[in-house]
Amino acid sequence: MKCPFCGSEMKKGTLRSRGCNFFLPDGEKMPTFYTRKSLAKRNAIPLPPDPFGRSTVIDDWPVAYACLECRKIIIDYGKAEEDHNGRD
Repeated sequence: MKCPFCGSEMKKGTLRSRGCNFFLPDGEKMPTFYTRKSLAKRNAIPLPPDPFGRSTVIDDWPVAYACLECRKIIIDYGKAEEDHNGRD
């Protein structure tokens, strides 16, 4: 995959973590707790693996592409968003 920012070839891999990762929009305060309700209140988007029930088997780790030139990472969080919106 070519980097949409600089055109360099990107390295394919997976996004890995041992904790609760999420995207927090500018202007939002940090959630008080790492719960579905607290994240939703702050318009945060949980990133896979979903800390609210998804397992950590290899298929749950999202594919990611890293550009070593401009230091950007692109991930598809669509599956995590579908799972998050479909749960209470």
